[in-house]
Amino acid sequence: MNVMKPLAVAVLAAITSTSWAAGSTATTNQTGNGNAATTTQSNVNDAVATVDQNGDNNSADVSQANSANMMTADIDTTGNDNMATINQDDSWFATATIEQVGDANDADINQIDISDNTNGSIQQIGGTFSSVASIDQDAALSSDASIVQSASTDADASITQTSGVNLQADITQNNLIGSVATVTQTNINNTATVLQDDSWFATATVDQTGADNTADISQVAISDGATATILQSGDNNDGSISQDFSWLSSALIDQSGVNGFATVIQDESTESSATIMQSGDSNIAEVDQGLGDRNLATLTQSGLANFGRVEQSGSDNVGAVTQSGDNNIGDIDQWGGNGEATILQSNSGNDAYINQTAPAEYGIASIEQSGAGNVADILQTGLGTGLDPNTASILQSSDVNAASISQHGGAGNNASITQM
Repeated sequence: MNVMKPLAVAVLAAITSTSWAAGSTATTNQTGNGNAATTTQSNVNDAVATVDQNGDNNSADVSQANSANMMTADIDTTGNDNMATINQDDSWFATATIEQVGDANDADINQIDISDNTNGSIQQIGGTFSSVASIDQDAALSSDASIVQSASTDADASITQTSGVNLQADITQNNLIGSVATVTQTNINNTATVLQDDSWFATATVDQTGADNTADISQVAISDGATATILQSGDNNDGSISQDFSWLSSALIDQSGVNGFATVIQDESTESSATIMQSGDSNIAEVDQGLGDRNLATLTQSGLANFGRVEQSGSDNVGAVTQSGDNNIGDIDQWGGNGEATILQSNSGNDAYINQTAPAEYGIASIEQSGAGNVADILQTGLGTGLDPNTASILQSSDVNAASISQHGGAGNNASITQM
């Protein structure tokens, strides 16, 4: 009869699938090529699973379910072609961590039906071929998810949080070629943050549905083609996008609800576009495009007490503000030559201001207002010529409106005010 010694039993339990009793701990350490590790823990208390792999072609899978207390899973892989998956289901207080260093990293965390606090974290370094990270958290009271990817090619990060309260999602990507980050949150009190730094072709998307949402996207030093999109539906939304030192950047914020605030900042960017669309009451939107040329800013608001501002410095920039509702204020400030500015406002009691200041070259400005009690003001200081004059026009429909155009400098200024 073969009798296995206690030491052999311990080693066998550490390198194979495990299902232990209360307070169970499973540890797997592998060094070499072609490693595969699987850990399964169910119907236990205080389950802890740890996998440490150092080698090529590593694969690690941890499954934890039906725990009456907290579950903790950690996978740490160093080498090439790493694949790691953590599944946690039906527990209190679940924590999952995956760390990968190598080429072609792939990490997936699924946390479902966690009664209380849930934490998921993925960190990937390297990824010469690709890095893919995904965290899915569903039906948790309080969830925290974070993904960090650096020094990789074709990085893809995704976080989905549904049916929860007090959700937090953070994605950080730096020094990458081909970055994609997606955050999707559903329900109330959501917060999402995406940071993409020193990358090529970065794309970030945040989609939140619910109340009290906050979304922030920062893209810095994107060499080409940075795209950021924030879509929020609900009350008290706050959306912010910052794109600095980038070429061909595109930013879109679309908010529908009450008391929304949206800001797009594109500094020292060229041929970039920013679009903000808001529907609801008490919305405030600002677009700042500084020290950049050939940029486009479009701001659209529908509702009561809206405020919209576009600030641009540089040459050949275009700014447009469209507002429909009551008590709207539209403001476009352009510092630089060859700028175009347009403000369209409907209903009564609106204020529109266009300021085009340039040491040389011309500006084109237009304000159209329908309704009574509106104020329109245009100031141009560029040096227009007979071939390229400063052009300003104001069209107001209805009664009790005020219009003013001031043009300073240059020999070719055209001004038109029509009130009817």
